[in-house]
Amino acid sequence: MTAGKIIAMVFVLLFAAAAPLGCMIYLNRKRGGRWLPFFIGVLFFPVFAMMLEPLLHVAVLGSSLGPVLQNSIWAYGLYGGLAAGLFEETGRLLAFRMVLRNEEAPMTALCYGLGHGGSEALLLVGTAMVNNLLLSVLLMNGGEIPPEFAAAAETLTATPAAAFLWSAVERASAITVHVSNSVLVFAAVRTGKWVWFPVAILTHAGVNFLAVAAGAYLPIAVVELIVLAAAILTALLASGVYRRLPALEASRTSD
Repeated sequence: MTAGKIIAMVFVLLFAAAAPLGCMIYLNRKRGGRWLPFFIGVLFFPVFAMMLEPLLHVAVLGSSLGPVLQNSIWAYGLYGGLAAGLFEETGRLLAFRMVLRNEEAPMTALCYGLGHGGSEALLLVGTAMVNNLLLSVLLMNGGEIPPEFAAAAETLTATPAAAFLWSAVERASAITVHVSNSVLVFAAVRTGKWVWFPVAILTHAGVNFLAVAAGAYLPIAVVELIVLAAAILTALLASGVYRRLPALEASRTSD
């Protein structure tokens, strides 16, 4: 275990925590962003992605359809992407229609997206980096590795330091998509143009599908750059939608 790996893992851990929180602090202090949507996003991610979505996976993958999906990376990637898109975008929809129904400012979408993406970053990548760091300390001190962690220790030892840094790029892409899709769903709810809701589901599914399918054939660097490009395209779409939302808010204020 090298110092470079430890530094890389610490960097990714700090990035997962600091990136969404730092952006939220900026929006709060400079753009009038509110903390309520952020914390609702923090809460809704685990509820819809880690509690409700797995129930679908148990039912589908445990059925006769399960082997068909698991034996095809294309089918599995498409199913997983659509499932994630459906549950997470529905979570956003319910948040904006119910819990945040009185939050009219377009900034609400950005704050919610940062909370949603930040929650995912900490619960998935942050937790993984903490586990890796603890295992690394054990390896460096020559401690005995429990049998159930032997495979993880072997993988950790074989993984180069640079590979961990791609996790930061992956999180940047994921947070970008979460913020962008929050704008699309917010626009659907506030403008009544419901086409943006299925668009959000499809963009979410598409990015996830690219990550899974490309990951089966390409090096991690290429995969993350492809996903980053898809995230940027999603952000460009959402930015165009977002720029029209202040006009909507102004027209409601003048009525």
